[in-house]
Amino acid sequence: MGNLNLIEQLMDRGVVIHAPEATVIRDVNPERVEAGVVIHPGCVICGDQTLLGRGTELGRAGGGYFENVCTGRNVDLFGGYFIDAVFLDGVIVRGHAEMRGGTLMEEEGEAAHHVGYKMTITMPWVIAGSLVNFCDALVAGGTARKDHTEIGSCIALYNFTPRGDKVASLFGDVARGVFLRSPRIFVGGQCQVVSPVKVGYGAVLAAGCAVRRSVGEGRLYGEPALALDQPFDAQRYGRLERVLRLSVEYVANLWGLATWYELVRLPGAAPFEQKLYQAALGQVRAGIAERIKRLDRIVARLPASAQIHRADLAAGLAPDRAAWHRSRIAEHELAMERWPEVKRALAESPDHDGFEGLESVAAQFASARSHQPVPSYLSLVQGLDDAQVASGQADLQRVVDRVGALGRWSLED
Repeated sequence: MGNLNLIEQLMDRGVVIHAPEATVIRDVNPERVEAGVVIHPGCVICGDQTLLGRGTELGRAGGGYFENVCTGRNVDLFGGYFIDAVFLDGVIVRGHAEMRGGTLMEEEGEAAHHVGYKMTITMPWVIAGSLVNFCDALVAGGTARKDHTEIGSCIALYNFTPRGDKVASLFGDVARGVFLRSPRIFVGGQCQVVSPVKVGYGAVLAAGCAVRRSVGEGRLYGEPALALDQPFDAQRYGRLERVLRLSVEYVANLWGLATWYELVRLPGAAPFEQKLYQAALGQVRAGIAERIKRLDRIVARLPASAQIHRADLAAGLAPDRAAWHRSRIAEHELAMERWPEVKRALAESPDHDGFEGLESVAAQFASARSHQPVPSYLSLVQGLDDAQVASGQADLQRVVDRVGALGRWSLED
């Protein structure tokens, strides 16, 4: 379908295109674009999975590239590079953003200028400042727009290791996070987070500091820079238990979020929301596949690492160093032995039987949606009573615990 013909069809449907001659639209299904979408000059919009809800504005800060981008209602993407990303109702992303595959920003999240996400999920009201690089993360927390989880400006989340591995970090969790009642998390400006870490609700990561380890709930935490000078071999892995355990726990939380979409968000949703939530669920599943692929790569490198440890042992070492190398070899062998079974289990959708708490939540959502005007998703969640929240959280935690149990890699298991 020609560019001008497609633009004319969209304008006939009520899409506002300010400068048709300065806009490129191709391979887009017009029926997946609602009336009331506004497209500013300089935009390139493409991809047959594109889905744009009414009130969405694209490119107000000088255009941008948008490929297979899905938006809910009243989403404002100022400009930049957006590909295979999903933004639910009320999201705002200001200029010069780079939002890539696996990105999902849930309701009323925001990001200021020059923000980069990939394989990152932010739950409602998560707000990022400017000059933020935050890839491979799931972020929750906060109870309202004015009580939100904050990712401060000039933040770097280091997801890429010197060995070439990619690992993810968890801020909050899914079982409590989806119910919008958990204390916010504050990541101070100019903070450097070295993945993988798990950060609890109510935690404050001090501005200008490094974070190299997990932080408990309600903690103020920061580390100084390190002064190091020691041998390093990129092919030799040290302790693996923490990386493997946290990676599996991350996947477990993604399965919890997938369960929330499948049992609560999708049933009874209107046709447009059905498409939008399916796209969001696709991002969650993409995150699961990404983590399994990255774990697979680590395990594939363990035979070579174990051989290096054996060579070090053969060289004759002090007793404490020899014991350390033997422990690493044993840990490597355990991971290699268990990984095929764990990999299969991580890829399988968890059993959803007997989740009466989530079924009760879904039933209340369906009842509320039968009224006019239809309440927003956020108001539906906020309208749940304490008993429903507790039972729903317990169901989701069961999912997380079942999957997370696969990540107990210690030699004592």
